[in-house]
Parts: sequence; structure tokens; C-alpha cells
Amino acid sequence: MNQYNNQPRANRRQSGSQYRQDAGKRGFLSILLFYVLPFILVNGLIFLVVTENPKGDITIGESSDYINTTMELKISSLLPLKSMEVTLDGTPIEMKKIGSKTFTAALTNNGALEVKLTGFNKMKTALNEQVNVLDDTPPVIKDKVFKEGLLSFRLEDSQSGVDYSSVTAYNDDNPDILPLSIDRSTGLVMFEIKKDNITISAKDKIGNEMHITYNPKGENVEEEEIDTEQAQDEDADDASLDQTEKSND
Repeated sequence: MNQYNNQPRANRRQSGSQYRQDAGKRGFLSILLFYVLPFILVNGLIFLVVTENPKGDITIGESSDYINTTMELKISSLLPLKSMEVTLDGTPIEMKKIGSKTFTAALTNNGALEVKLTGFNKMKTALNEQVNVLDDTPPVIKDKVFKEGLLSFRLEDSQSGVDYSSVTAYNDDNPDILPLSIDRSTGLVMFEIKKDNITISAKDKIGNEMHITYNPKGENVEEEEIDTEQAQDEDADDASLDQTEKSND
């Protein structure tokens, strides 16, 4: 009689059951390792390749001269790009590659920046950023006061600043009318208006220039013309409406 037969019947049943449990565990682990996990991994990679959108980040640099700045685009998606289109207010921007996934471009205008990315899997992403660090507007007139032929106001320019040496005025008779006074600490400027209109001009420090014409009453001629045109349009609309109502009657 062999050793196995010498074991008690209960021990033999327990040994057989343990063997079957171990075999079952080994079989389950084999299926998990060689079939289930590879299936999940392969299908996960396929899902990633098919569905991942291209990703990127836009950075607009500061401008030391208010004339030029730079933009930087960093691609953060795993898949390579198929194409990239960059525009500023609809105008194409030429990009320069400075790293494996980093691009840069020089900008000379403010506006709406749009980056369209198309991934290797043909998925698309649009990135948008507003460029507003450049100075493309002239100084503006604030706090205008007119009294007894004297027109006073403040000049403001929030970016490059006002070039007070450029502040002057002119009319048909005099091409160079100097201000009565300029307070550079407050931006306060004063002109004398006599019997004729004068046009005041001023530049900021990078050359953006404004021209505003005032009449002898201290009124902005352009604003008066706009108000007059609007009033004429309203009168024309009212007359047309009255004519229509009379026709209907």
C-alpha cells in the first residue's frame, strides 16, 4: 500500500480539493495576464488614438516698447499634430518651432488670436486668446471744460503715455497754435478758442495721433455732426411713418 493510500480519507479529499483550488487560481491568473489585461490595454490605446483631442497652451508675452510682443504655443497632447493654423484677426501668423512641442511667433498688432490644431487622428481643437498688450490707440480727452473762450481738458494714454511735446492745435488761419498751459503731472491742457474752430492734435510716445475739432462754443464738431445726422435720420423716419399712415387712411 502506497503512502497516499495510507493517508486518512479526509486528508486525501482535502489534498485533492487544495490542488483543484490552486490549479483554478493559476488558470484564472493566466487568463487575466495573457488575455484580459492585453485586451484592455490594446483597446485602451485604440480608444486613446481615436478619441484624443490635441491640446495646447497659449502665452502672450509682455511688451517693453508697446510695439512688438511674442506669443508662445506649447503642445501638451501625446499624439503628434497633423496640421496647425494660427491667425490674428483672420490674418495668418507664421510660427517658428523652438522645441519638440513648442512654437513661437512675433506679433505687431492687437486682436483676436486663434489657433486651430488638427491631431494625427484628425481630431480638432481651437484655442483663442485676446492680444491687448500693444498700444494701437491715440491719447483720449477727458474731463473737458469750456468757459469764457478757454477750453481745458486732460489727456490720457494708459499704455505708452502721452507725448506732451506733440500737443498743438491748428485752423485755417494758423497752422501752429500752442496751448496756453500744460501740466504734465495731471495731464491738464488748456487752449484758447476765439472766433474760429480749432483742431487739437496730440500723440502718444509711439506715435499714435489724435485729431479733434472744437467750435467757438467748445463743442466737439464731430459729435455735433453725428448728433445732427441722427436727428435728420429720425426726422426722415418720422416723415416716412406719417406718410405711410396717411396712405393707409
